[in-house]
Amino acid sequence: MLEQLDRSSHDRGVIRRPRRSRIVGLLGLTLLIGALVAPATTSAATTAEAGCAGHWPAAVQGKPTLLVAGARAGDYIWHDAYGWHLRVTHATSSRLVFSGRITASAPMRVTPFRLESGDWVALSADRLTITYRFVNYGHLDGLDFTTACARRVTFGGAMAGTKLPITRIWIGRHNRHPLQNPFSVLRVL
Repeated sequence: MLEQLDRSSHDRGVIRRPRRSRIVGLLGLTLLIGALVAPATTSAATTAEAGCAGHWPAAVQGKPTLLVAGARAGDYIWHDAYGWHLRVTHATSSRLVFSGRITASAPMRVTPFRLESGDWVALSADRLTITYRFVNYGHLDGLDFTTACARRVTFGGAMAGTKLPITRIWIGRHNRHPLQNPFSVLRVL
């Protein structure tokens, strides 16, 4: 940084930095400290959704508390700071097939979770539809996905080729059931 001689203080030999440089420096330092000291929170927005209008409803937030490997058979769905999550499991080690479809009003990115032989996840070319099939033996299978500011996400699931009853779908940390299958979640604006 350049230093400049303050004319009014010249006789006293005081050297002062330009006022604008000090203000810019303090502003930069304040922003840096704010970023380092700001508390880390688990918010409802994902990194990919940070600039989106609105948020997903509180009812879908947090992992269902009933979800453990070998829990009641069905779909377990939730949203958190990392995006959306779907897991399936059932109480025995016998073979049980779960399948379904997820659609969104904006493109999605999907990552499979603990897939085994015979399991698959597919994302459509327009990235608006995820289809899946999990051959489950009582462990956890599933997928994680994010949306690009979607206003709506729709879930539909089946178990052993039959549409899941709503009592076999758990949503969010409070283990809520949807009113129907398939069901949609709308972003709150």
